[in-house]
Amino acid sequence: MHQDTVYLVALTVQEADAALQADLFGAGADDILCEMDPRQLVSCLLRARRHLQLRQREERWRQDMQAKLDIWQHGLDQLPTPIYVKDVEGRYLVCNAAFGNFLGLSSDRVLGQRLQDFVPPEMAEAYHASDLQLLRQGGVMRTETDVCLPETGMRHIMVHKARLDSERGEIRGVTGVIIDITERKELESRLIEAAERDPLTNAANRRKFFQVASEQIAAAKRETILAVAVIDIDHFKSINDELGHAEGDVTLCSIVDTLRSQEAEGMLVARAGGEEFFAFFPEQAVPTAYDMLETARQDIARYCQVQTGAGAAGTISAGLAYFNPSEETIDQALRRADIALYQAKRDGRNRLYLAE
Repeated sequence: MHQDTVYLVALTVQEADAALQADLFGAGADDILCEMDPRQLVSCLLRARRHLQLRQREERWRQDMQAKLDIWQHGLDQLPTPIYVKDVEGRYLVCNAAFGNFLGLSSDRVLGQRLQDFVPPEMAEAYHASDLQLLRQGGVMRTETDVCLPETGMRHIMVHKARLDSERGEIRGVTGVIIDITERKELESRLIEAAERDPLTNAANRRKFFQVASEQIAAAKRETILAVAVIDIDHFKSINDELGHAEGDVTLCSIVDTLRSQEAEGMLVARAGGEEFFAFFPEQAVPTAYDMLETARQDIARYCQVQTGAGAAGTISAGLAYFNPSEETIDQALRRADIALYQAKRDGRNRLYLAE
């Protein structure tokens, strides 16, 4: 028989003193009778009925609340997004299955634990400091970070969390949701890459060239010397006309790959349009700018050169200009480099000239 349906009455042969009453109630008695007096017995039965009615009402309420909680928990578990609730001490009070999966655990193992029980101390401390700030300030907090998950490895996530207050305004804890935005971030990176790169050669485009140059110029100290180059592929039209545009594309890509092999030294190569390219040399690359370009020119002549009716094609001619951004704009420097380029063309191509 369920204990909630039993009302236990202790019968004593004499009046029970305080110590005996404490012992009897401690042993589980609900009531005490000294004698089997009918009036006392009726009163006892009335108390028992009232007591059992209250117990049954509480049990029905408990079962109803448990059913609602089960439905609520089941609904949360169907969601793919990790959701949690923590108390002010950082112990997890509620979480769904997705949150358990996020930690590589069952949700049952998460409840009652703190984050430091699952992750490295430095990570747990950072999140706890964020929670403490939220508990002090209230409102909603949003953060983005990278995490290494047991199932999927490194992921980029967004955490939305809010302070949980009672109806009386008491601070109860923190509730949060974790959104995996890895695919969105990868798409953003691809879109940025597409906006900044030439789709054929993967060199930077004009927009990216001038953006990087502007940033370097803005950061340069007074009297800093920078450098730019204008590069053109020799007799490129004859490659397209005689060997086909597919071969022309191969030549473009091969030349760009050779030029970009120097980018590790700080040189930025950008396709300005057609067969013309720009190169930018930040301060740290200026001392070796000429040597880098000359090395690239020689490698291109050795590996990319083809013969056409116009003569040797697929080599490069280039003009290099050093400039002080406090005295000259990048457009002016590019014009000087362009003049040097065309002098190299007039003198027989496959040459690198310094601008005056």
